[in-house]
Amino acid sequence: MIINKLKYIIIIFLPFVLTGCWDSVEINERHVVLEVAIDKNDASKQSSTEAQDKRYEVTYTIPDIAKLSGQDSLSEDVKTAIITKSSTIATSVDEVERKTQNTVTFSHTKALVLGEELLKDKELFKATIDGLIRNMQIGRGTSILAVKGKAGKLTQAKNPQNPIIGLYVMKFFNNSERPTSYAKQQTLGNLIKELQNTGVTTIPVISDQEGTVLIQGAAVIKDYELADWINKEQVRGELFVEGKIKEVPIVVKYKGENLTYNIEEEESRVSFNANNGEWCAEIEIKVKGNITEFVSSEQNELFNESSIREIGSLIKAEINKQTQESIVYSKEINVDFLNIGLEMYRKHPKEWESYENQWLITGYKNIPIKVVTIVTIHNTGMLE
Repeated sequence: MIINKLKYIIIIFLPFVLTGCWDSVEINERHVVLEVAIDKNDASKQSSTEAQDKRYEVTYTIPDIAKLSGQDSLSEDVKTAIITKSSTIATSVDEVERKTQNTVTFSHTKALVLGEELLKDKELFKATIDGLIRNMQIGRGTSILAVKGKAGKLTQAKNPQNPIIGLYVMKFFNNSERPTSYAKQQTLGNLIKELQNTGVTTIPVISDQEGTVLIQGAAVIKDYELADWINKEQVRGELFVEGKIKEVPIVVKYKGENLTYNIEEEESRVSFNANNGEWCAEIEIKVKGNITEFVSSEQNELFNESSIREIGSLIKAEINKQTQESIVYSKEINVDFLNIGLEMYRKHPKEWESYENQWLITGYKNIPIKVVTIVTIHNTGMLE
């Protein structure tokens, strides 16, 4: 009898356990923050001490869930921006809670966007990262991006493709069919790890150009401070070094015509060799792909073995050139955003000891770096 009663009790309470809102807060009573934009507040112009202490200007973007899931999902008024000015990240969240009747949740936050002035302020940027580390509400897998200018302004820009920048960022990086060539995804967790391990990291740049949102290039961070910006071509070199290039066209001149080689797969390896007591790094890049665009007037032109070798050499030279562009610039600004030092530490820890103290000063700048590229052409795709 007792067992039967127990069964009925379990059956009665089972729906409460299995429903998505079992914590007693319904979805329409929540404010789901999809993106957070953090800027440095220009408090120096404020007269009161209290106003000057408010170092942050944080913009929280909250969507209208009903419109987001319906036919009005691309309407302009699908989101609301709540702007706060506060002394810390934690008090900023508290202010949002005071400005709304609903519970604020960061469980579905898709993007953290950081403003330029924040990145330039070493003390404030470090405090921001510390606050995000301690705030466990925002997931470590959240994408993080940088803006040349104000982050809050960027997140409120009109984007016909998707008015919610956080959702746009999520779809941009989650699209497995998208070529990986000009932007490298950065997540909050990985950024924290890289800053703690090497003090150097890169953050992809998001911008609004005449109503079109672009993600390309990167902000280079060294010791919790903006060191420089790198363009999309320099990011491509970084991706080559890391072995993350995918579905990228390489265009070379062959017999006076443009020839396009599409990289389908890429892998890379960094090794080190000692030459007369001097260590040098070697980056080996292996690519596999097809010739996807070339018009030949000569029959069987691309099936000739010597022609394939010549084309392979041209592609190799172009990849070396693109990779060297990043290497040269990283040495010019003296920031090892290619993680050559980290590779030496992992593979040659004893030798690394003699470089470690001077690596960020002269060590990286002076170490020779060689690029070796191996090209495989699977298909010529000749058109007569």
